[in-house]
Amino acid sequence: MLSIQELRALGASLSIGAFRRQLGPFVLIQRAPGLPSTDAIDPTRVASAGAIEQGMLSLLFEFENLLITTLPPLARVEELSVGRLPDCDLVIDDASVSKRHAVLRWSEPQGRCSVRDTGSTNGTFLNGSTLGTREGTLKDGDILSFGNVQFWYLLTDTLHTRLHGGSASAKGPHRGG
Repeated sequence: MLSIQELRALGASLSIGAFRRQLGPFVLIQRAPGLPSTDAIDPTRVASAGAIEQGMLSLLFEFENLLITTLPPLARVEELSVGRLPDCDLVIDDASVSKRHAVLRWSEPQGRCSVRDTGSTNGTFLNGSTLGTREGTLKDGDILSFGNVQFWYLLTDTLHTRLHGGSASAKGPHRGG
């Protein structure tokens, strides 16, 4: 993971195209994770609405202290698994996240990312609303929650602009969903 401060230096030295090639079409931004659970095989802990809401708010006010989640390079159409197991593409070491929690699907031809819960214990939330069994299409600035862990979904171009203090700097998480 890269911190916003580390990324700011990189962003200053790269064009927007080079920045996008380095990070991919989108990024997931999160707070620094808490203490890891003792074992990825531990039972899933129940998520709380209060923790989800608090996590969403903290993404708004703690930008300089947030971390960029490193994702594997994305092909034209790619599915990324999300969960606690080490073989997931996005490993989230939090007991409120299921072993195999959700799937992110990137489609380069459509220029969009979608998310689908895979039957997790605590669900997947888009801007605070549960997805249930439906697939949700992510929009620039959305807040995505897996159990109690929140991520800010930003297109790489938006992040590049924000790091440079441009007009996207005022853009907060998307409120629709």
